Amino acid sequence: MAQNMLPTETQILIVGAGPTGLAAAISLICNGVEPYNITIVDCLEKGANTSRAIGIHAATLEALDTYGCASRLVNLGIKGQAWRVASRSSTIFQANFESNAPYTEYPFVLILEQSATEHVLEERLEELGVEVKRPWRVVGMKDSGDCRGMDVTFESGETIRTKYVIGADGARSAVRQLSGINFADPDGKSIDDSIDDRVAQMVLADVSISLSEEQSAVLASGVSITVSDSGMFVLIPLGKPSVSELLYNSSEAVYRVGFTVPRALGEPPSKPSLEYIQSNLDQQAPFVLCSDPKLNPDPVRITKVHWSTRYRTRSALADVFFKRVHGDATGLGPILAEHSIRTRERQNSIKLHASDGRDADPEVDTTALEIYAASRRKRGLDTIRLTKNFLNVINFVMKPRLLNWPSWIMIFLSHVSMIKSRLVYRLSGLGNR
Repeated sequence: MAQNMLPTETQILIVGAGPTGLAAAISLICNGVEPYNITIVDCLEKGANTSRAIGIHAATLEALDTYGCASRLVNLGIKGQAWRVASRSSTIFQANFESNAPYTEYPFVLILEQSATEHVLEERLEELGVEVKRPWRVVGMKDSGDCRGMDVTFESGETIRTKYVIGADGARSAVRQLSGINFADPDGKSIDDSIDDRVAQMVLADVSISLSEEQSAVLASGVSITVSDSGMFVLIPLGKPSVSELLYNSSEAVYRVGFTVPRALGEPPSKPSLEYIQSNLDQQAPFVLCSDPKLNPDPVRITKVHWSTRYRTRSALADVFFKRVHGDATGLGPILAEHSIRTRERQNSIKLHASDGRDADPEVDTTALEIYAASRRKRGLDTIRLTKNFLNVINFVMKPRLLNWPSWIMIFLSHVSMIKSRLVYRLSGLGNR
């Protein structure tokens, strides 16, 4: 069989080879599932994923450390020490992740571009004996009709029969849609209206900037958010030089920039240009990063755009996390591995004692999976509420008529250590495991 050909049957099919799908496959193998019982597919060629998430928090690193991945990621990424909210000229609020040191080996947010994360996880998965099959797009899924699992159909016409399907194929998940699982704002709003209009649209870009060494040194080593009546601007150093070379074949430092575009101004370009990004940066970024000499005596300019996109900020969650089809990552591994191994053992026992020789399938007890799914959905709701509350605070501070006194409130709160510690504990995921 050719390396990229699909098998006709597999015990566990993982749809989606982003960080979630790759981590799920690694977790399953490390918890006892044989590599030959796992098939992982993705609809994109390797390296074609346009998603560009960059933050890995402590709880995730702890989970990945169990499977031999965390140290490789940490070696590539930048340890973001702080989470900072500022006006264009000064800091309003700053919380340091070092306050998590008593609770975790990873008291920082690891800043590493998603493509680099995928590279590390896929490399680890290959070491464990599984290679991602690409490009295979799922278009159909139904019960096999003979109590032997699901028949999953691909765009090219091939079909795989499988006992378990893990949906790790993103916000537009084909697995979720084919399973009839609704995806909606948990507060009952439409997905497009789940976030305020002022922060509902964003542009993201990875850029090189004409910063001097002194200017680079004063930039925050973590996540820096600037709020003004023009919008919200985000600046994050992307990674070490090895990451810039891996992703963009560049020896220059690369930064992630992002900024809001209110809906009232229309939709941003699908691939924003250098000029478009520079113009918005000059309107929203800290003055020390502007190219206008009237605002910054030592002007800073974008020298190259490596990648850019637009997206909408939305909050949505699957109605259920388990429907004899499931989606999650590292935490799912131990539960599903135990379930699949015990089911297979029982099935083999029945085969051995069946007098008529038929491939009888035992009654499957899914209680453990259902309990796990319910707990993960609850944690998903908590994460969405935290994100919504954060965006609501940012939107509140951005309003021109309120810009002064909310800022003073945040400055006051930034001096209350208990509030800062609690915030970074929640952001790290340690409070929502």
